[in-house]
Amino acid sequence: KFEVINVLLGESLEDYLETLLILEGTGKIRCVDVANRMSVSKPSVNKAMNVLKEKGYVLQESYGDIHLTDAGRELAKSVYHRHQTISNFLQDVLGVSAENADEDACHIEHVISDETFEKMENYRR
Repeated sequence: KFEVINVLLGESLEDYLETLLILEGTGKIRCVDVANRMSVSKPSVNKAMNVLKEKGYVLQESYGDIHLTDAGRELAKSVYHRHQTISNFLQDVLGVSAENADEDACHIEHVISDETFEKMENYRR
């Protein structure tokens, strides 16, 4: 079970961490891969990576491959777990389409209270 981690990073930076975690499974993480997956510009990725680097969540040499730190990976896993749990709840309990559930979960995961999330996570019909 994942522990809910409350860190005030904001929706955008949490989305970057989530994307990095997903891309980590494919091998090297490059700025261009992040930009393509998130439909953002490479300068936007570089700016976000600098912030995440300052906070200790990523390692990156100047314009080199990106690597999650242990702390970054744990936070990314927490955000991704919230996303998956909410998306599954929306689909399985409410009957929302997979596409809409995924899109809605992407927004809800950043603002939902710990109490509500825990209720969703432990919901049994």
